[in-house]
Amino acid sequence: MSHLIRSGSTAALTVLLAGSLAAQDQGPPPYLQIFREQVKFGRAGSHLQTESAWPRAFGKAKIKNNYIALVSTYGPSEVWFVEGHASVAEIEAASKSIAATPGLAAELDRLVQADAANVSGGDALLARFVPEASNPGEVNLAQMRVWEVTIFRVRPGKEGSFFEGAKLFQSVVQQAKANAPWASYQVQAGMPGPTYLVFSPHKSLAELDQNSGTGAAIEKAMTPDLMKQFGTVSEGFVSVQSIVFTVSPEMSYPMAEWVSQDPAFWNRKATGPAAPKPAAPKP
Repeated sequence: MSHLIRSGSTAALTVLLAGSLAAQDQGPPPYLQIFREQVKFGRAGSHLQTESAWPRAFGKAKIKNNYIALVSTYGPSEVWFVEGHASVAEIEAASKSIAATPGLAAELDRLVQADAANVSGGDALLARFVPEASNPGEVNLAQMRVWEVTIFRVRPGKEGSFFEGAKLFQSVVQQAKANAPWASYQVQAGMPGPTYLVFSPHKSLAELDQNSGTGAAIEKAMTPDLMKQFGTVSEGFVSVQSIVFTVSPEMSYPMAEWVSQDPAFWNRKATGPAAPKPAAPKP
């Protein structure tokens, strides 16, 4: 996956839940661009070094395309770069803005070449927010360190199963009086469809524990009848996969407002050698 595509965003990248990076009261962004990179075994350190050069390049060029990098903790060896946009037209305009910045395209091309040895492939996804299947809450995104992404691949013609399941789970959360926000997005391009991505934020991995806190409250509210209903709904799914990510501040390019909340975290730099420069061409 070409990072030149990824660099096409000048909108503030958001990780999805209670609001955009610019204003948390605006709700989840209408569109997401998600760039997935499959990192080779044993190359995570080198990949981090190369990727940490991207924020420096954008900062030097004074491009305000803030973004967050998510590194898989449980699931396939991947890094997701997530961007929030108000519209598809905004995505197109942002791409033109990046291309018009003198010298930036050449620097990004150098980084693409340097990173080629670290990744085995990648995908670019476009997804649209689905408010009726979401449960946004008041979340300070700058403090979220863990993201759980559940991928629902739905049988064609069975999209109603996903929405039915979302409403059913909303009722369980309400009954449990649990604080469990999430945002659902429908993939419009980049994956076999119909596919939905559900993003759930957490301050730490400990919040994933089903034996305490929110998890325990939801488990307690799951009656045998509800479990039976979920079983019926699941017949409309081809597969369901959950991936747990942690935020990588080294590979992220957060807004100043985020950095000011926790500078020790967001200003953390990658250690080790910088991304290598390619050898000069022979005359």
